Amino acid sequence: MSDEAMPELRWTDTLSAPRSLATRDDTAVAIIEDPGVIEIALEARDTYLARRAGKIAGVKLPSNPWEVVEKKDLRAVWVGPWRWRLFLPRERIASLLAAFREDVETSILSDLTGGFACFRVIGGGAPDILMRCCPVDLSAVDTHTARGTSLAGVKCLVLRETEPANSWLVMAPRSLAEHVARALTEAARTPGRLALFEPAKPPPV
Repeated sequence: MSDEAMPELRWTDTLSAPRSLATRDDTAVAIIEDPGVIEIALEARDTYLARRAGKIAGVKLPSNPWEVVEKKDLRAVWVGPWRWRLFLPRERIASLLAAFREDVETSILSDLTGGFACFRVIGGGAPDILMRCCPVDLSAVDTHTARGTSLAGVKCLVLRETEPANSWLVMAPRSLAEHVARALTEAARTPGRLALFEPAKPPPV
């Protein structure tokens, strides 16, 4: 793909609306404003601190691999054993960090705000577009569930949001956002369905 075919990406902290990168039939790929991100990392089996951190955040931290728990404008995502990422509006980050610092050790927290670019892939062809870029069968992913995978060779977090709209959120490292954006755009513009994970037809006798 030529450079002229790719929209210029200018990252700011005040994106007021999604910006479409590509559309295909009933599906669109767009850049959206990246949320505030706090990562919590605890010692193994520290259930007390996990409950305490969840109470401060106002949401129960998920216990199952790649589970997503939502409450109002906050999402808690399981990203590893005793590790979670909280996604919330940027304007709430400072107050939530202050609440944590009053009650728990700050060593368990990492403010990752600004470290990711955020893409939304929405529509009937969303899984097909994503699976052109990643090695995971996303058709098996339930709503309000995430996957840690690679898109175009870049480690990303992919969340399935809602079923009726078939909406997916992609969090990619900001330093590699151009590469991921180009891969998603190319996948959206590639015609035909991807049957990589579908049962293969038996060969003719």
